[in-house]
Amino acid sequence: MKFKSVVTIVTIFIIAGALISFYFLSPSLSSGSNDQQYMLNDSTNGTAGGPDNAITRENALTGTTSWKIPSGYESSTQIQGYVGATSVKPGKKLIFYVSTQIPQTSYRIDIFRLGWYSGLGGRLMTSIPNLSGQAQGYYDSVGAHLVNCATCTIATDSGLVETHWKPSYTLQVPKDWTTGIYLAKFTDANNKQSYAPFDVLGSTSSQYIAVTPDTTYAAYNDWGGSSLYGADDVFQGTTVAKRAVKVSLDKPYDVENGSSQVLVFIAQTVHWIEQHGYDVSYASDLDVQANTHLLDKHKAYISLGHDEYWTKSMRATVENAHNKGIGLAFMGANAIYWQMRFEPDSAGVANRTIVSYKVQTSNQDLTRDPMYGKDNSVVTSMWRDPVVNRPENALVGILFSNLTHDQNGFPWRVAPQAASLPLLKGTDLQPNQEYGCGVVGYEWDRANLSPNGTPANPSYSSTTPKNLHVISSSPTVSSETKQTDVSNSAYYIAPSGALVFATGSIYWETTLDNYRAHVDPKCGDKSTAVPGMQALMANVMAALVVKHNPNSF
Repeated sequence: MKFKSVVTIVTIFIIAGALISFYFLSPSLSSGSNDQQYMLNDSTNGTAGGPDNAITRENALTGTTSWKIPSGYESSTQIQGYVGATSVKPGKKLIFYVSTQIPQTSYRIDIFRLGWYSGLGGRLMTSIPNLSGQAQGYYDSVGAHLVNCATCTIATDSGLVETHWKPSYTLQVPKDWTTGIYLAKFTDANNKQSYAPFDVLGSTSSQYIAVTPDTTYAAYNDWGGSSLYGADDVFQGTTVAKRAVKVSLDKPYDVENGSSQVLVFIAQTVHWIEQHGYDVSYASDLDVQANTHLLDKHKAYISLGHDEYWTKSMRATVENAHNKGIGLAFMGANAIYWQMRFEPDSAGVANRTIVSYKVQTSNQDLTRDPMYGKDNSVVTSMWRDPVVNRPENALVGILFSNLTHDQNGFPWRVAPQAASLPLLKGTDLQPNQEYGCGVVGYEWDRANLSPNGTPANPSYSSTTPKNLHVISSSPTVSSETKQTDVSNSAYYIAPSGALVFATGSIYWETTLDNYRAHVDPKCGDKSTAVPGMQALMANVMAALVVKHNPNSF
């Protein structure tokens, strides 16, 4: 053998050895091999042992628990507010709209960023004291009354409620604010407090981008007496109200002290991701709507919380990313269930009004949506409805099955056939064993497969990914139908090599951290993080950012 050839071969082996070492030792990379064990990042110091990034630097700063509203100080009617945008870039302006029940009373705005911060959960970014209150009206959710809102308009045909409040404060967001989910906390002179959430955008090329479901926040928001659920539904034998077909982002949130779903479904994932120092940027689903290239330079997309309402454009953007090999993780359940559209608000600001007629072929009411017969691809029905015919499991892998309104959900149970799945390596999660308390619910998804592997519902069989792997099979009971059911966590590998993972439960995110907005009395001290499921999530995070062989993972 010639010396030149020997040198070439040796050089190749040296380079290959270096690459393999880097590949296996890096905490943020993983192999597509079935026998690769993913390792939970070292968190002994509260951050990952991986490379320095904006998230690790931010979480090294001093945190606080003062982002929490103390018991007894929750505002009901005393002070309410919202922000003029769901997200903002550092260096740009953000407008706050605030109404105090008492005219000219003083109040302040404290702005917190949610994160790990050595377990404290947040950091105070700035305080704006001594503001003079404007009595612009308020919503009494207990009495279901909109009070003294002279500027509010209610469209009787659509149910749309807009406040038309005057701006109360304009914040110039500092350029050095780290991307994240933020809470503005409004506190009046009597220490009554409420929230308004928003996102600060970050790097366009971070490994992960975590997206908040602001369209779903708005769909459930019945501030002013109207939401997409406030409803033709019959409650205890009485028709409550006409269901709105349009809802506005130009009003406060009336649930969870104005924080909407952030503290109930999402905060635990934020704490965990930042505890382990993942290179993540945050954005709103309205950013996915506005920027079709938002995901292009990221390696993984994370759908946070209850992500139910999607436009055609939003879905196309995520599908295009998936087709390019960008990993997807759906952290809640009931994702991509209803199609919606955007309209401008009455001032002409784009994407501030959410439109969803919720028509269904089975109800023979498709003509209620003005787009029916003009462009059925944007008709606001369920994505699985024949008029749209794009079931959500084609992308998510699984699809919504049922729900319970009981506070207590169900344990998460590892599926019998899951023992050999690579995502369970190193987790110590055992087949047929149950984990957590109340972590499956209040809505759940399932794979469109019966126990013998045949389609559970032939209507959606063609859209079930061929290589779908079921991780969990958790028995459930619907509080609506009283029927038994099952919830599945699952994943598949797309032809592009992208991993798509779905938890199949809205409460699944609570397994990642001990924080609870509300402690389930049926769970007590069992309502805590589940180490094995944290390890599973670490495996998922590692697998999301690399491409895999669809037939061997």
